[in-house]
Amino acid sequence: MTIALIAAGFLIMAYSTFFGYQLKSRASGGLIGTRLTQLLAMIAVFALSYLVVGALVFGRPADSSLTILSVILLLGAVFVILVLNLVRDVLGTLD
Repeated sequence: MTIALIAAGFLIMAYSTFFGYQLKSRASGGLIGTRLTQLLAMIAVFALSYLVVGALVFGRPADSSLTILSVILLLGAVFVILVLNLVRDVLGTLD
């Protein structure tokens, strides 16, 4: 179950990375563009952390601490989607 949660989180983060780069093309300059570039860098690091955690957990027996870590990472990925949706809505309002 732990690997499934980490895989789901990674898929969400991969989508978030793609979605973030689409938003970046809409706001290429200014303060929003700069902050969005920083946000995308953090999303990329967060997405890579899923691969690292998945590699470290693979083959290990599932225990409660790994399951809790997987749930926290999955909720973090959902939070990133919510933030990107907020940025999309702000950009839509500014247009």
